[in-house]
Amino acid sequence: MKEYRLKDLSASFWKGLIITIIFAIIGGIGMGLLARHRQSTSYIAERSVVITHKISESELSQGNNQQPIVITDLNMMDTYSDIAQNKQIASAARKYLPKKLQHEYSADTIASDVNAMTHPQSLVMKIKVKTGDAKDSATIANAVTRAFQKELPKVQPGAGQVHLLAKATSENVQISTTPNKKKYIAAGVALGALIGIVISFVTVTWRKYIK
Repeated sequence: MKEYRLKDLSASFWKGLIITIIFAIIGGIGMGLLARHRQSTSYIAERSVVITHKISESELSQGNNQQPIVITDLNMMDTYSDIAQNKQIASAARKYLPKKLQHEYSADTIASDVNAMTHPQSLVMKIKVKTGDAKDSATIANAVTRAFQKELPKVQPGAGQVHLLAKATSENVQISTTPNKKKYIAAGVALGALIGIVISFVTVTWRKYIK
């Protein structure tokens, strides 16, 4: 049986390590370029509304219990959020947009850009709009909440009153960039290193010590 010196083993190790590093670098660069090619930035504007029934002073003076009304409003919040995302609200919202944005955004596009969120035991609904422009997102978010305030009584008779909170502004948008370039690079490095290990094993270890 052939004996191998430490020098031979050391040389094989370093060759394999170099191959692995080279492929890891290539993988990282390749995935980084792919992420840059696919990357896009979105701007998410948000405006909140509160939906409640108005209790008159006479009702309060008579000692009427508000709890059943509040419970009803709470139970309806999921329904209200579905309505806020409906094309009917989007069509109404489109009328409140400047002419330029009306040409750029159809009712279907607006409806797909809207995300209405509610939380358990809360009468506050957050209406978020995501587009590729910060000002557009804020303008559409304000238009959608305004349309929702006007249209909800028509769609759901007996619904609570919609109170609009602070307007959405382009300065307060959330910025979302996808895909995550760092994650892509990390995945490319890992994949490249794995390929490098396999190739180094085949080209160095297999050929040198098995043949």
